[in-house]
Order: sequence, then C-alpha cells, then structure tokens
Amino acid sequence: MAVRTFLALPLDAAIVARLVEAQQALMAVGGRVRWVAGENLHLTLKFLGGVEDKDLAEVCRIAAATASQAEPFEFVVKGLSSVPPSGQMRMVWCGIEEPTGRLAKLQQMAEQAYAGLGFKMENRRFRPHLTLGRVKSGRDVEPLRAAVAKFADNEFGTQPAGELIVFSSQLTPDGPMYSPLATTRLGE
Repeated sequence: MAVRTFLALPLDAAIVARLVEAQQALMAVGGRVRWVAGENLHLTLKFLGGVEDKDLAEVCRIAAATASQAEPFEFVVKGLSSVPPSGQMRMVWCGIEEPTGRLAKLQQMAEQAYAGLGFKMENRRFRPHLTLGRVKSGRDVEPLRAAVAKFADNEFGTQPAGELIVFSSQLTPDGPMYSPLATTRLGE
C-alpha cells in the first residue's frame, strides 16, 4: 500500500497562531476557500507522493542523511500573496525569506537524494512558501484578493529551522491529516 509522503520544516506555535489570525480575517471577507488548518501549516521541501510501505524506512533514512549534512538556519515568515497575482486566483500563500541560501541548499540536497531513489525531481524553481488556503471558485475573489494585499508586508515571525520531518498525509473529507514518520535534527 502506498503512503502519501512529504518532507517539511515545522513551524513554531506562535507563528502558526499569527497565521491563523490572518486566515480568520480573510475568512470574514468571504470567498470559496479551503483554508489549511493551523496544525497542518508547514514548509514543504519535497513532496514524494505515494511511497510503498517497504520503502518508508529508506525514505526516512535518506531524510536523516540529508538533514545531517545541512546547517541549521532561520527563516522569516512574511507577507501574504494571492497566487497567481492576477487572473484566476488559486491560492493564498505566505512568503518565506531566507537570505543565507541554506534553505535552498537543503531543498536541493533532498531533491538529489530522492532522485537517487527513483523519485522524480521537481522541474520548477523552488519557491519556499506556506499554503494558507486553496481557492475553490474564481467567482467573487476580488474582495479576497484586496484583503490578502493588506497583509503583503506583515511579518509573522522568525523561525529557526532545526529539524526536518518526514510526514505521511492521509486525505479525508475534512482535509488532510498529517502524521510524522521521522524527525531528524539538522547538522547532527
């Protein structure tokens, strides 16, 4: 049986609380959006898709090996945006700023490590972000787009990136449920 799996960096509770406050303000504006539950907010580095049970231990081992080669760093959670910025709105994102390049390096190391195990490499440039909501209908989104723009410069906090988590994702009618399969400290 295949398990939907991804690698991510967790978020501090204080940052999550600030993001949830922003989501609630946006919910009040309306629009058909499936908002990501606060406990599910994370920074995805690599979506692996369906992983066979027999391969999960190796997926976790590769995550640990990748994390051990990475230096801990901090990133800033800042600025909401509508995606795309014009036309049919599909998502509400929160930006990530990490000027040292360590986040991009960690993501690239994960891409290469999992390509060696046969997972497809992402062909798009890595754009670190947090998905706050997925827009379900393009009707009446202009008020939402305007409300999102009011948060364009908001800083939600600085997050230490000290651990990498392999998550499983189970899709349910109420949204996905994420469970950690393995957690590894960066640089250890």
